[in-house]
Amino acid sequence: MRRIFKAAIAVAAIVMMTGVAGVANAEAPKQIRFGLLPAEDPTLMVEQFGGIAKHIGKELGLPTTVRVSESYNALIEAMRAGHLEIVYVGGSQYLKMIDLGMEVEPLVLNRDTNKRTYYKSCIITKPDSGIKTFADLKGKTFAFVSPTSTSGGVAPKYMLLKNNINPDKDFKRVIFAGKHDASFLAVKNSKVDAGAVGDFYFWRWKDRGILDMERYDEPNDKLINAELRIIGCQKVPNTPIVTLKSFGDDFIANVRKAFLSLPEETANKYKVWPSTGFVPTSHADFVDLAEMAKLKKAK
Repeated sequence: MRRIFKAAIAVAAIVMMTGVAGVANAEAPKQIRFGLLPAEDPTLMVEQFGGIAKHIGKELGLPTTVRVSESYNALIEAMRAGHLEIVYVGGSQYLKMIDLGMEVEPLVLNRDTNKRTYYKSCIITKPDSGIKTFADLKGKTFAFVSPTSTSGGVAPKYMLLKNNINPDKDFKRVIFAGKHDASFLAVKNSKVDAGAVGDFYFWRWKDRGILDMERYDEPNDKLINAELRIIGCQKVPNTPIVTLKSFGDDFIANVRKAFLSLPEETANKYKVWPSTGFVPTSHADFVDLAEMAKLKKAK
């Protein structure tokens, strides 16, 4: 009996060692196809991300291409089908991949122009809407970005539920705008009473001349002398770069190293998520967001 037990342990050890070696020695891709979430004009997004892709490709000695997905789910499915090697997503898309059984690895987090490795999901309205608190949202119309958007779907629903607003029952009408720009414009143009957006867009919209505001007081969640007003915000981990574990430990380490060596001026050319570069990340950075997602599903 003891011999059988020892033999079983030996076999298990071999299987474990083989599995680890298999990951370490997995076949790395011969090209890198980057996938981006839809946010603004796809042609402009590809152009702005081009410098990042070129740097990574040069560091790894691989050809690169960049594409913008048609939707949040389309990007996930493209990676699951083997059409993308690296994706730049929100934390919720990373968690959705895990829920779908995908073996994915978060490589790095964006560090924005304010040196933040987090950003905020904010619920906005117009100053003259009469909406001052979460309770005032009952019976109103509301715009989410997408159910799987971190700052436009998961986090705002978490905020609403935490403040006793059930978005499936308490709103007069709900729309999913598809992009943060569209959610913002729906509120600005009074198509809906309130909506959810990522706070990093406030600076972007101001620079583009489509949001009139003096400044964004991020620590206090306030837009100063602005045409919009913030009802509330929720911190979420910044946007990660994600790849597949099946490409192996060496590839993962080399890609992470390449992103960490990215010059700040190159990173900052991608205006959708303003950046000063990237910092290492792991699944531990997304544990709180996973809890938000669980609460969202439970209600």
